[in-house]
Amino acid sequence: MKLSFLILNTNNCNLTRLCITNIEKLHLNMTHEIIVVDNASRDNSVETIQKLFPHVRVIVNKKNLGHPGGNNMGLRAAKGEYIAMINEDLFFRNADEIQNILLYMDQHTDTAFLGPKLHELDGKVQYSCFRKYSLLTPVYRRTFFGKLPSGKKDVNRFLMTDFDHNQTCEVEWLLGACLFIRKKAMDEIGIMNDKFFLYFGDFEWCNRARQKGWKVVYYHNTRFIYHFYKRESAAGKFSFTQALSYTTRIHIKDWITYLTIK
Repeated sequence: MKLSFLILNTNNCNLTRLCITNIEKLHLNMTHEIIVVDNASRDNSVETIQKLFPHVRVIVNKKNLGHPGGNNMGLRAAKGEYIAMINEDLFFRNADEIQNILLYMDQHTDTAFLGPKLHELDGKVQYSCFRKYSLLTPVYRRTFFGKLPSGKKDVNRFLMTDFDHNQTCEVEWLLGACLFIRKKAMDEIGIMNDKFFLYFGDFEWCNRARQKGWKVVYYHNTRFIYHFYKRESAAGKFSFTQALSYTTRIHIKDWITYLTIK
């Protein structure tokens, strides 16, 4: 098995259905499998996916295990030499780009994780490679403090706004929404840390890989991989509703978890 696609679904049946259909329409010229992990959805996702795609393996969690915990269920089950861990809101337009990604990883055997260049629907490059968090980065990202000169400087450092996204190079960490994983490296590094729920799992995983001597690589040579998600925590868009939102509370909780275990 060359490649395992791992899709994490939580109450997004329609997006997951479209994601599976998209992968199948690529007609990839390699052995591959599709695994869907359902995080206790309440929208008939499991029944719909099993009916429409009986050949797709569906792993059902009785409770929502979050991003690391949910993906870990699929990571354990994946048989591919490589694993494409993707959110349900990813869209691939070109099979050649996936083949080129795997060719790069075949040729660079010290690469554990590869994150391809992602685009938003308007064609804008999406930030998907980052520098490490500072102690205050989550605060700057979630509050009006991000508008202050010190906040702007730290956020720009974190987002790598000074980085030329038209180059392939080693980075500190990658967005877990679209991550190509070398299974051999994962077997050495271990799976994601399920003490996190939504944030910091990808950051900690990449950091752990680098500590083990593996490379974490941003791959620029993709033009047609789209990620529909809009980041809620973008600095400068603060509101009291956002400050009290569920995702903000999870972000803070995961941040505290990271500070206690690093």
